[in-house]
Amino acid sequence: MDIDPQTIAITAAAWVISIGLHEAGHAFAADALGDPTPSDHGRLTLNPFAHLKPVFTAIVLPLVLMATTGMILGAASTPIDPSRFRKPLRDRLLVAAAGPAVNLLLAGLFVGLYLLMRSRAPAGSVNELFFRIIIRLNLILLMFNMLPFPPLDGGDVLRFFLTPRLREILDGMRQYGILIAIIVLSIPAVAVVFFFPVDFTDFLLFGSPDAR
Repeated sequence: MDIDPQTIAITAAAWVISIGLHEAGHAFAADALGDPTPSDHGRLTLNPFAHLKPVFTAIVLPLVLMATTGMILGAASTPIDPSRFRKPLRDRLLVAAAGPAVNLLLAGLFVGLYLLMRSRAPAGSVNELFFRIIIRLNLILLMFNMLPFPPLDGGDVLRFFLTPRLREILDGMRQYGILIAIIVLSIPAVAVVFFFPVDFTDFLLFGSPDAR
């Protein structure tokens, strides 16, 4: 995909929607499971801008990377207090899974909208570019966040199934988890497998796999 001002602008809009609602999923799930921390921090809202914190890693860094390298990578965080959950171990899994679940729902929603509006989104149009970007982005966010490395959501899902000792070891990886995930995805064979569902969906909808 060519990196130009139009692509950057559309990607920025898709990123705000996708990562903002991802974090909203965490916030609403935590509140429903007994933790008022997201509400105390003003996060119990569908306004995506309220969730783009810290601003540097949630907005500035992804846009700089997009403009300079074509890669979009960043992170926002939702404050939670697992000790407030009614069943901390189980509820931590549910809150972690809520964010990727939102991305799955968004990807499905925009696939449905694209199929309904395909005549208004011809190849090469701004509309097609928006659908292509936001569908790909939500699928990538879903898959990346479900990698089993803390602090990614997949790490909190995995820890539910571990023994207390293994949970301690996993929790000790939190400060290195993102780096480990990036290193793993830098392995060509792993990247091919990781991006296959995204590229295959792109092929089915738009006729050709998108170049990364």
